[in-house]
Amino acid sequence: MTPDERRAQAARLRERVRRGPDPEAAVRLERFLEAAGLAKGAGPWPAAACTLAPGDPEELLLLLLGQSPALARGLVRDPAALDRLAASPWLRRERGLDSMRVELGRRLATHPEPLAALRRFRTAEYLRLGARELGLGTPAEVGRELAALAAACLDQAVAVALAEVEARLGPPLTEEGRRCRFVAMGMGKLGGEELNFSSDIDLIYLYETDAGAAGGAPLHQFFTRVAERATALLVEPTADGSCFRVDLRLRPEGTRGALCNSLDAAERYYESWGRPWERQAWIKARPVAGDLPLGDEALARLAPMVWPRSGVASAIDDVHALMTRVRAELRDPDDVKLGRGGIREVEFFVQALQLVHGGRRPELRERGTLRALDRLLFGGLVSEREHRLLGDAYVFLRRVEHRLQLAELRQTHALPRDPEELELLGRRLGFDGAAGLRGALFAEREVVAGIYATLGAPASYGHGPEAVAAAMVLVDPASDRAAMEAALGRLGFRDLAGSADEVELLRGKPHGPFSPTAAGATARSAPRLLVDAASSPDPDLALRRLVDLAVRGAPAQVLWRLAGESEAISRLVVSLLGTSEYLARILLAHPELSERLLTAAGADLPALPDAAFHARAIAELLAELDAAGEPATEPTEPTEDDRLDALRRYRNQETLRLGLRDVGGELDVEALGAALTALADALIDATLAIVRPAVEARWGRARTGLAVIGLGKLGGGEMTWSSDLDVLFIFGDDDAAVEGGRGEASAFEVMSRLAQRLLHGLSAQLPSGRLYEVDTRLRPSGRQGALVSSLAGFARYHEERAALWERQALIKARAVAGDRALGAAAVAIAERHVYAPHPDPAWAGEAAQEIARLRGRVAQELPPRPGHHHVKQGRGGLVDIEFLVQYLQLAHGPERPALRLRSTAAALEALRAEGVLSAADHAELAEAHRFLRRLDSRLRIVWDQARAELGGEPHEVDKVARRLGYHGDGAGARLLADYLERAGRVRALLGRLLHAELG
Repeated sequence: MTPDERRAQAARLRERVRRGPDPEAAVRLERFLEAAGLAKGAGPWPAAACTLAPGDPEELLLLLLGQSPALARGLVRDPAALDRLAASPWLRRERGLDSMRVELGRRLATHPEPLAALRRFRTAEYLRLGARELGLGTPAEVGRELAALAAACLDQAVAVALAEVEARLGPPLTEEGRRCRFVAMGMGKLGGEELNFSSDIDLIYLYETDAGAAGGAPLHQFFTRVAERATALLVEPTADGSCFRVDLRLRPEGTRGALCNSLDAAERYYESWGRPWERQAWIKARPVAGDLPLGDEALARLAPMVWPRSGVASAIDDVHALMTRVRAELRDPDDVKLGRGGIREVEFFVQALQLVHGGRRPELRERGTLRALDRLLFGGLVSEREHRLLGDAYVFLRRVEHRLQLAELRQTHALPRDPEELELLGRRLGFDGAAGLRGALFAEREVVAGIYATLGAPASYGHGPEAVAAAMVLVDPASDRAAMEAALGRLGFRDLAGSADEVELLRGKPHGPFSPTAAGATARSAPRLLVDAASSPDPDLALRRLVDLAVRGAPAQVLWRLAGESEAISRLVVSLLGTSEYLARILLAHPELSERLLTAAGADLPALPDAAFHARAIAELLAELDAAGEPATEPTEPTEDDRLDALRRYRNQETLRLGLRDVGGELDVEALGAALTALADALIDATLAIVRPAVEARWGRARTGLAVIGLGKLGGGEMTWSSDLDVLFIFGDDDAAVEGGRGEASAFEVMSRLAQRLLHGLSAQLPSGRLYEVDTRLRPSGRQGALVSSLAGFARYHEERAALWERQALIKARAVAGDRALGAAAVAIAERHVYAPHPDPAWAGEAAQEIARLRGRVAQELPPRPGHHHVKQGRGGLVDIEFLVQYLQLAHGPERPALRLRSTAAALEALRAEGVLSAADHAELAEAHRFLRRLDSRLRIVWDQARAELGGEPHEVDKVARRLGYHGDGAGARLLADYLERAGRVRALLGRLLHAELG
């Protein structure tokens, strides 16, 4: 840049700073320009210490100068930090703990002084996170990243401390001669991954046992020194400042207790002396440094103390008592954390409900406040209105808290007393000044205070007297049409005429809670159901679904009764009906499933069942069916269709069970995929066993087996809602003998008939629905090929004729049903051909071009609707990631057996471990894969769409965004922006790694 260009840039910066929120930023700008060698002095223009190129560096400088004097001073001390910040790959996306650990470990390995290395890393990350908080990230992301930063620093501090103390005292060994383990438990905001810029980090140090020694020293002495040294590495001030303040007062006996405790000692303390506030503190506990499995063991052993299954009647009183103690410490009513309607009230409201219900409902045990709020919504414990208002208020209050602290990086939660400082804070937050900020704060805090005040009064959760009065008008048969529409308007319904029609329909149903003859709990549920519907994302739609349920007549009675007896179940029913088309369709079609599933919502749910569990349950179900069909007088044999319909009822039940856990936030996409795949495996095997006897009776019994090979998401164990089944069929021997039957059929003909019958058994529409759509196009020769292949023919085809796409499809081949030995042999053949060596050096390049061509063909076959984005097949979608991973497996799998995996997520990790993908590319792809799978799953379960598309009306996108944890105004727009950004990066990576031009 020439001197004239630098002068013009400086003038432009001065003008833009002058128009910014803080007049003092002009002074900070001049100091930066001088320090960076960009200010004009006597003589020739000096060499710049910072490029300050137009674009990101310039915009970042203006942002930090106007918003944070403390961060601006850091730039004056080190102007080159601005260039490093602008070039950071993590400036506009969330950085995970693993990435931070790697970089910090590298710094410690090359720096002689650990205190300096820790502090410099923390300073660099605070600069990046400050910029993200000021507009390049969300408060939730920044809170998680700050917690990850603290965990990374603590983990390295613990490692250094362990090494230093061991060098002096010797290794810490148990009586059995094993190395004794040590863990730091993160509590409070660190445990909940909600850290702010000036948080203390709350820690409890634990070690495995007192039975052992370190040289001649007791283990307690050894680990006390480790805890002291690790803490000092974080808190001691140096020329580079301190790293983090550490608060150890949550340990057993507080400041009077030992600095660290053995796990047995901690367990004895909490069993005998643990106080309610200590129990509440462990809701957020999380192992963050040292031996993390030991931390998980501690959580498991203390769970009965934290989450008792009974004796929780006083939990809300205990939370109120703790809030009273907090209020006693309040020094400023303008404290956004501790004051009325502040951050602490949101947290305590959520924790109170968790404490009351979490003992019997493990799905509510969530550390993060917003994530826990989501689980309370889907658990029926808060209304949609409460969920939205508390979530929005929490995000806003945390944003104000972060801006307060970012200004000078000091621990404060109170608004400035100085009017000019308050005016400046208002402008920094985007308001006209202090008046706008105070007005917004007052409104949000009043909302929080009002909802917090409902603790202890469950009947009023989100339902004020006005809402109940309006609902009573709708229930009253004497209300005329005008009164009904006015009441619907007060409740927030949009289509007043249409919804009034629905209410009249409900009144006319003789079996429902809205009929004039309803009594008892059923009658009591009517106004509650209406108010719950009004609190849902789409009140009119929720009301229509209640009508659909009422149409079911007497079978729906159990739901009305349960809703009358339990407010939580009432909310769960309406939340389910208003949230998921997929689950609502099952429940509406089969209300008889409701009692067992909904009453189980308050009980512990078992671990996710595997295929063997399902096989046993299905066998018991079919045995009961056979027994029911054999009365003493007139025996009747259940037909094949009876048995197949029983399988459909079982699938409906288990799908609804999994769906309730999914919308409740209990399952991640990996666990959901494994659970849905296990269910499919068992149902395929059971269907094959049901249809086989009729085929063999008609065509004979071939002395060879049939194996069902799963491909695609079935083979990879990654099924999701509305997934179809990609399968191919292998039988053992063309020349196998056929016994019995009515004709001269060959083994090939018998196996073809069996496969056809299996396809019909899986996809036929019976009274309880269908099991699955099945796709057999991935068999040898595709649609033109025979439905079944012999093992020898399968091997021969792939030796002589298979195209690249067919090898690609076989990456996920897995034996899922039928003859297991035969299936294993077929999978072995598939793997041999998929990972056959490539003698031609040009193969990889040609394969990359072919993969790119195939990817383009897939995209052309499924173009998105205007205004929509196809999450799976679209540009930068899941198929882009899968094709790239599969290409790398094909190219490198022959030499690297560790890459021969079916799951895309597992293969991504293996590609990184084997050095095929760089750490940066792996992080990019893995994060995008998790995001896209969650989005795909949520779209499918919300709208029952096999083709998951994001787009359409803004309010529809907003619904999906809220289900994914986005909060506040513009949630849908932020989700769409996040999707487009990730999709763009995935598509760019695909083109770069395939060396191909992609549209």
